[in-house]
Amino acid sequence: MIDEDRGGGHESTAAARQEIAATRARMSGTIAEIEQRVSGTIEGVKQKVDVVGLVKQHPWPALAAAFVAGVALSASGADRKAAGATARAAKRAPETAKRGASAAVRATASGVSQLASAAADRVRGTSEERAVGGNGAEESGGLKAKATAAIQAQVRELREEVNRGADQLAGSSRPTRSSGI
Repeated sequence: MIDEDRGGGHESTAAARQEIAATRARMSGTIAEIEQRVSGTIEGVKQKVDVVGLVKQHPWPALAAAFVAGVALSASGADRKAAGATARAAKRAPETAKRGASAAVRATASGVSQLASAAADRVRGTSEERAVGGNGAEESGGLKAKATAAIQAQVRELREEVNRGADQLAGSSRPTRSSGI
């Protein structure tokens, strides 16, 4: 009896394998058919949107369409608006650059001034250090004052140099008018 069960199971396994093989064959056929349909559709779409091919096939209608598009663009005034916006931006560019350079100079001068103040404070020492130092701090006060004055003079010179550079930059960015424009 055990041998009969094994034999029956063997047949059912073989039948299942045959069903799976048949299903695979049907699926392969279906997949191939779908791929063929999709690739045919893709080729059709590619041909319809191939501008170069369309122009080669129909040159006169393509030329007429280009002409109509050019006239429509010209009539809309978009070209004049774009040219005007470009001209306005070009006229504002030197003033914008000058404002940017001036802002950079002010920021640089402020930073240098703060740096010099911090250096001077460092040379002078804090109020606690002066209180603790007593007479020693008073004796070196002349040296600290000289160092502070020297640093402040250098900061003033640097600020003036930066301002001169900014003025030169702003002056050189002005557009020159030529008779050709």
